[in-house]
Formats: sequence, C-alpha cells, structure tokens
Amino acid sequence: MGIPGLTTHLKPYAVPTVLGCKTADCELHKSQHGSPSHDIIIDGPSFAYAIYHRLISHTTEWLTAVDAMPNYDELGKGALAFLDELESYGLNVENIYFDGYLPTHKRETRINRLKKSLQKLASYHTVSRKEVQSKRTRDRQSLPPAAVFQSGPTLSAFRGVPPAPFAVPAVLDALSSSKYAKFTSVVPGEAEVYCALAARKNGGIILSNDSDLYVHDLGTGAFVYLDSVEMPPGKDRQQGANSEGCKLIELGLNCPRDIAKRLGFSNLRELAYQFTRGYSQTLPEAIKAAKKHQRDDQISFSGFAQDYVTDTFISESKHFSPEALARLSIQSQFIDPRLSELVHQLESKDCHIAEAYLLGLIEDPCRSSAWLVSSGQRTFAYSICALPRKRKPGSENLRIEECNRRGQDFIMQEISLLTEPEIIAYANSSQNRIQTITETFSEIPSNLVWGIYALFEVYRWYLNADRTPPARELLKSALTGVTHPHLTWETTHLSAQIQAVLYSLRLIHQILVYIALATAEPLPTSLRELATTLEKLPSLAQLIPSPFELASQTANLDIGSVLHRLAMMLQNEADHDGLSVIDTSGELLNAPMEHSPRKKCKKSNKKKKKGAKVVPKGKPDNMFEMLM
Repeated sequence: MGIPGLTTHLKPYAVPTVLGCKTADCELHKSQHGSPSHDIIIDGPSFAYAIYHRLISHTTEWLTAVDAMPNYDELGKGALAFLDELESYGLNVENIYFDGYLPTHKRETRINRLKKSLQKLASYHTVSRKEVQSKRTRDRQSLPPAAVFQSGPTLSAFRGVPPAPFAVPAVLDALSSSKYAKFTSVVPGEAEVYCALAARKNGGIILSNDSDLYVHDLGTGAFVYLDSVEMPPGKDRQQGANSEGCKLIELGLNCPRDIAKRLGFSNLRELAYQFTRGYSQTLPEAIKAAKKHQRDDQISFSGFAQDYVTDTFISESKHFSPEALARLSIQSQFIDPRLSELVHQLESKDCHIAEAYLLGLIEDPCRSSAWLVSSGQRTFAYSICALPRKRKPGSENLRIEECNRRGQDFIMQEISLLTEPEIIAYANSSQNRIQTITETFSEIPSNLVWGIYALFEVYRWYLNADRTPPARELLKSALTGVTHPHLTWETTHLSAQIQAVLYSLRLIHQILVYIALATAEPLPTSLRELATTLEKLPSLAQLIPSPFELASQTANLDIGSVLHRLAMMLQNEADHDGLSVIDTSGELLNAPMEHSPRKKCKKSNKKKKKGAKVVPKGKPDNMFEMLM
C-alpha cells in the first residue's frame, strides 16, 4: 500500500532504459522483441487509477470535480488503448494481477484510507456548499483513449474529490472481455506480491505506482512507475545512424537488488523500515540508522519484513486448502475484487467472521450513507455467499460484518443473514419486481431500464423507512442526467443511491454465478431464475453511465410517461400498507399519506406562526409538486 517518503529518496536511482521500438524492421531493436526483459507484469489496481488520473488530466476547466470524472466506458477503453500501445513497441503483456484477498492485519490501514477519502469528500462538500456550480448539458466531449499515452498535471480544482468509486471493477470488466482476459487474474492475495513473484521467477518489468515494490525480492526483475510511462504519438527520436527516426519507448527501471547494492545493503527492507517510523529524515540518515545491527524494536521490524516475503505458497497454504485454492483459481477470476475478498474469507480455513468492505461513493457526506438503500440486497447477497460454508459442521456461528460509513466514521456492522426459506422468498419478490419493471418499460433500452428499476428500489426504501422521498426535479435529474439550473448535492446523493442499488445487483449476480460453479448441489429454482434474469445486466460501463451519457441516451425519452408508470407501480405496492403515494391525476406525491383521513390534532398551547399547518406527528409538513 506504499511507504511514505521512499519514492522521493529512491526514484533518482532509476536507470533510463530504451525498452521498445515502434519502427517496422528496425535492425537495432527488433532483436530485443520477445526477450524476457520485455515481458510486462501489471499491478491491476494501480493501473486502473493511473488510467483514471491520465484521463482526468485532459478534462476541461469549466467542469466541476464531480462532472470531470472520466466515465467507466472511457476508463475501459483507455486501459485497452494503453496496453495496445505498449505492445506496439514490442513489449509483451504477460500478467495483470488484481487484489482478491487482503491480510486481516491491514484492516486498520484500509479503514484509515477510507477515512482519508471521506475527509477529502467532506472538505470538497464544505467548499462547494449547496451547489456544485455547473450546469450539465447534453454535449460533453468524450475523452479520447489516446489521452492515456501521456501523463499530465491534474487541475487543482479536480484534486478535491476521491476517484470514481468503480474504477477498478470497470477496468477489470474491460480486460475480461478483451484479448487480455487470458493474462488477467484476481488473485488470493495482494496484487503486488504476485507481481513480485512473477518478476523474480521469470524476470520482466512490473508497471505499478506502489513503492512497496522496492522492498520485495524481484530477483533480476525491475519495476517502473506507471506515472512515468510516456508514449507520445507522432514523435520520433534518433538513436544512432542505424535507427534514425525510430519511435522508442524509454522507461526508468527501478531494480531493488541493484539499488540495494549501490547503497551497501543486500536488500532494501532495513532502509524502507526507517521511513515507516513516523519521523522525517534524509536518505543518508536513514542509511546510517538502517545499518545499525542492534535495535530495540526487532519485533516491530520482523513484523514489517514479514509483509514482504515474496512467497505466495506460504501465504496461500496458511489460509486455504488445496481444494479451495483450486476452486478459487477457476471460479473467481472475474468477480469484483471486493466480492473476491469475501469469497476468499469464506473459503479460508479459520474464518469465523468474514468482513465485507464497501467502496466509497461520491455522495453527500452530511447525509446517511447512500449504501443504506441497498442494504437489503446486500444482505441477500451475503446470505447466498455464506450458504455453502454454513452447511458445513462447526460453521453455525459464522458471521459476516460490513464496513460502512456512519456519519464521519466507519464501523463494522454485523449482517443478519437470511435463512434458506427467507433467501427463497427474497429471490421470488426480487424476480417479480424486475420482471414487472422490464415488461412495463419494454420499449426502453435495457441499460436504461435497470436505472429505472434502481430508482424504483430507492423510492421504495424511502417509503419503507418512513422518510420523505426525493422531489420531482431530483427524480428527473436522476433519470436524465440533466440538472436545472445547477448540479446540487441532493442530485449527487440520489445518483449515488441509484449506483448503490445497481452495483448491489451486480454483486448478487456474481455471487449466484460463483455459488452455482463452486457447489455440487444445484441452486434452488428461484435462485436459478434470478441468476438467469440478472445475466442481462450489462457491463459496468453501461450499467452505471455518467450524467452526460444519460443525458444523451434519454434525449428522446418521454420522462413524464416513465414517472407516471413508475408512480402507478409504487401505488400498487403502497396499497398493501394503506398508503397513497399518488394524487388523483396519477402522479407521485411529495410524501405518502394514509388512505383514511386522520382525526384533527388537539390544539397546542404553543404559539404558531400565522398560516402554519397542523401536521400529524411523524409526517412531513411540506408537499412536493406533482411529477409531470
């Protein structure tokens, strides 16, 4: 996860090296093609965020930090374009690794990261206040994939918001449906460890922005900071008489073994440890301290060094049986990393409490977590995931805890897992609602129908939680991506809630597919039917479009008709509870009302302002305009 200060001190020791040539039939360089030194190993999460930052550096200044985010389609295409360009120089993409299981002792580190991300979002929220100061239009210019060939400075206005929450799964999605799928793996550990092992075994060059790679044993291998990779189009460089006009790629190689030797060490662990001790020091000071043989914190150093043992077999055999590893290696290859973590925990030998970590959404940090609206879906998903483990003797007390935001902090909250009959019932009700939505909106493109379904679920959550549902303009903005006149935090939060529902649907589908493959016992009919329905979910790039994409896709959509039909469906559900959610014209009201009128409230002794309404306790006193 990176060692503060290490990059600053050791990056100058990188050796500039010409690794590839794009010129056809270049005698000087074509002999290098196919050599082990040209095998590229990629740290997947680091790669995804590098692509994200390269794209956002090309966005225009008039956008807000939220709207400037590359959409998931641009991220996927940018990632593939980057790899294609690397290969055009004669480099071979050998492995792309994604984290699939993180050590439990890094729990504090990851929660601290979540807190820092939340603080960043909260600071931006404070600065931007009520309005995020830009009007969305239907003609936002797309970012070209070639934008990823060069890194660039990110505008200061865009640095205040955390990256797009689904950047990593979006890039993984794109890779899994491309020619690079056979090189891509979600591994039962940290990606950097598998990158290091591949480099140590076979040589090659790791692309990553993780300074931890200085500490790993890469053997004769090396790593390159992704941020330093430049592939400018159309620029030639002369490299001697025999290669005039060659298009070369030159990278700064960081070889930990060579750097350690230059500094008088056998490896860089002792030196790296000095930079984790919480105080500032120069490189000569750190070298001097690292060379002292006597130390009063040997236990602390041993714990630090243990994280950099580049032997995945030891780590895997400690946690998983050979049978579990065999299942995981085949059946969990392209499930999202956060879900992979949960699956791996439930497959581990000594798991009694499995932990699920949610991605940080771009939401209003002053309101309840946007993930709350899909908590029922995730409880259903976790319950299915835990089924095989709970059927085993001795696993009756298995628990799953979810890390979620509560206010300005993060807590681990135990999930009340469903029984098998409850799972069946939930599957049936979900299947019925999805089927009703898809039939009702059959003339609308399928990716938009999933968004309508998500909005339906969000509205249902507000009704069930006895909270005031979103206003008419907010619902329209959520469906069309267009805001009038400005993007507000209310719109941003509703969009995050919709994304929470859509991503939870994706988790349910991936879990159903995994469980069907991982267990010999066939799934119940209701789960099989739901899995078949969820097979129609599009890729993440289509499932969660940007507001600008939505604006373009819904330009000719009759939003009034969509909201009217949605209102009638909500009323059908509300009838069971004796509530009205629509008015006499069939449009959604501001807040649910009881069918039968309440008795008048008793007069209060408190003074009221002239014209103030008397409202039954627990019911909001303001009414939304009817949805048109």
